[in-house]
Amino acid sequence: MQGVGYVEVELRRHTRLLHPKLVALIVSVDASGRPNFMPAAWLTPVSVKPPLVAVAVAPERYTYSLVKSSGVFTVNPVDAGMLRVVEEAGSVSGRDVDKASSLGVRFLPALRVGAPCIEGALACLECRLWAEYPAGDHSILVGEVQAARARRDAWSGAVYDLAKARLLLHLGGDEYATASRLG
Repeated sequence: MQGVGYVEVELRRHTRLLHPKLVALIVSVDASGRPNFMPAAWLTPVSVKPPLVAVAVAPERYTYSLVKSSGVFTVNPVDAGMLRVVEEAGSVSGRDVDKASSLGVRFLPALRVGAPCIEGALACLECRLWAEYPAGDHSILVGEVQAARARRDAWSGAVYDLAKARLLLHLGGDEYATASRLG
């Protein structure tokens, strides 16, 4: 690789060296059962047995407090058609506004936990809070997956069908792309 040059990246932008990341909406509920959601791209599977996923959430987020108090959340990967919902949901707090009503988001009832799934999302992983780990300005919330389902038109039976599922990818900051735009 002789002749390949490198440029130093500001440390505050280190996360962008690990992007793109699949965008999901994280849903939890308040004490009355009213759902709230936030976009997240810092998420990953962390175990098969038991089935665990982890998501990084800043503790000042309203959704964080709902996950902590309810003990449940859903992870809803979304497609490019939900970009406006992702952008707007990330710019307002559920403490101040009912995001579902203002953005026209509808929910599907959960199969096994008390937090609903986003109607129209590519998939939904229903989780019970399994563990939390402090991580700088975020907390890592680990959820044990209780149920999982995928949108029939976007799922091949083993993986997303990239010809049909226009996965929404977060590039960092306020930049998004789809797999087709990258290819």
